[in-house]
Amino acid sequence: MNEFTHKFTRRKHGHDYRDPAIYHIILKKREGISAFGKLTGDPRIPSGRPGCATINHTLLGKIINKGIYNLQYFCPHIQIYQYMTMPDHVHILLRVKERLPRVLGQYIGGLKTGVRTKWEEIKLKEGIAVRGNIFEDNFTDKIIHPGRNLDTVFRYIRENPHRLAVRKLYPEFFQRARMIRIKGNLYEAYGNLFHLRNPFKSQVIVHRVNSTEKNEHLQEEWVEEIFSGGVLVSPFISAIEKKVYKDAIEAGGKIIHIQKDAFSERYKPAEREFQLCCEGRLLIIAPVKSMGKALTRDICKNMNALAEAIVKGDFEIG
Repeated sequence: MNEFTHKFTRRKHGHDYRDPAIYHIILKKREGISAFGKLTGDPRIPSGRPGCATINHTLLGKIINKGIYNLQYFCPHIQIYQYMTMPDHVHILLRVKERLPRVLGQYIGGLKTGVRTKWEEIKLKEGIAVRGNIFEDNFTDKIIHPGRNLDTVFRYIRENPHRLAVRKLYPEFFQRARMIRIKGNLYEAYGNLFHLRNPFKSQVIVHRVNSTEKNEHLQEEWVEEIFSGGVLVSPFISAIEKKVYKDAIEAGGKIIHIQKDAFSERYKPAEREFQLCCEGRLLIIAPVKSMGKALTRDICKNMNALAEAIVKGDFEIG
């Protein structure tokens, strides 16, 4: 895990990046480069409505937007579905319609080079010499598998400014309990409710019958989920699951943690968990009434069933 900490450069092992697929790509701004835009608007207004939170792009941000839009014309094999340029990173949802002559990374590299070249030309006319990359090396991607509802991915990308605005202007949003309904039953949630809307959620569960090879493969998939902006969902019961939780937190990952005990009347998480909630990285799910004192097999099964339901989207936020 440490090898990849803070590096958004994950690739899907064994995948041929010339093959047709739909990809969610994230490019990170290199440290020292000016922001791609400034957050404006009112986070109280729903996303998409007049006056809502949005990004007022700088000249560099506009160059990036144009470069992304034109990528599909430079390579007709690629179709741009949606993109969002944030102040310090970029989301791109694209489709490779037919097998590419070269791997996808070379086209993304061409996009980054084109942005850098255009930016250097503009700054040179102003008498300012600019050298170096605009983005961090490489990129991270998430392959959208067939059958995935793209509407949730579109909404997730589109609502990035809104989530950022809420986090910046209303930090208390991540520090209180709210009610949600999962599979018809009420539960309490403390922390970042936006994690429930993230389309890239994975259940962390390790069965006793799993082979060592199976567990290693699962852990590799969970690592990829972390670094592609996804959310890990689990009660994190077994030793391996607890290690995945610890590694995910250390790597800056996002977590939905299910617990068996109900929140107390004036509940506040332990110091580390409270800080993670304030940072918007953690959501804790608890039953309205505690499931029991001892951690029985049935309770474990119930919590894992909740995790599965959350990943499948079987919930309502009250």
